[in-house]
Amino acid sequence: MALAEVSGTYGIKEVRCSRYTMSRDRLFQELLKGDLVQVVAEAPKPHWEQKLIPIRIPIRKGIQGYRVFLIKRENESRMREVRTLDDLMAMPTGSGGQWSTASIMARAGFNVITGSNYEGLFRMLEQGRFTTFGRGINEAYSELKAHQGVFPDLMVDPSVMLYIPLPTYFFVTPKRPKLASQIEAGLRAMQKDGSFDRLFYAYFGKDIERARLRQRRIFFIPNPDLSAQTPFSDKKLWFDPQVDSRMLASLGTATQSISVSSQRQYCTYNSPLQ
Repeated sequence: MALAEVSGTYGIKEVRCSRYTMSRDRLFQELLKGDLVQVVAEAPKPHWEQKLIPIRIPIRKGIQGYRVFLIKRENESRMREVRTLDDLMAMPTGSGGQWSTASIMARAGFNVITGSNYEGLFRMLEQGRFTTFGRGINEAYSELKAHQGVFPDLMVDPSVMLYIPLPTYFFVTPKRPKLASQIEAGLRAMQKDGSFDRLFYAYFGKDIERARLRQRRIFFIPNPDLSAQTPFSDKKLWFDPQVDSRMLASLGTATQSISVSSQRQYCTYNSPLQ
């Protein structure tokens, strides 16, 4: 959509998803080379911002930083008793080994149990290897639905939320600076004409409603991985529970859920103009 917004100026692009599956460390190396992959949407890390071209527009408005927890049903009452951040940190939590949130939470004092396999994390939770499994509110409900047939004892905790400032940026290979400029111009145009927010609510409106933010105890930990260039001062770029709740109320039934595959897709962009 971002590239379509500026196609009249820059021409039409072909967007193709890479057929390769990669760890984040491997993905970073491939982005540096710029052959197999040219663009990816990821949470920022210092070396990513330094070595790649970050487009500092949070494409999910930071919603992934609002973390709810998948738990076993037997631990629901324990979660209701959480009153402080220390109470929450007393329970071991699960994460992917290369996820940005793993190191952030560990540095804040959480006991983070990592796994190397995404699917395996659900089994580790079911087996009691850890008590909580944090997911963005844009992830938790669809992931629970996808896994509940195998793990019927899992649920989304309704009592607690952890907020970590966590934007998702498009990162572009340093080999394609013009492409980065075009994507940024397209995103700015989408914000200006309102299509950015319409797309956001279409994808995430139902999950925001489902999370019932006002009924939760929300705790905060900082994200030391964010650079000084993080655009916190531009409030319209970020999800705000109060503002977005009013927006959802005004939209009413216009919001819709869109089924999105949890499989990561790393994209290549080809243009005859580059």
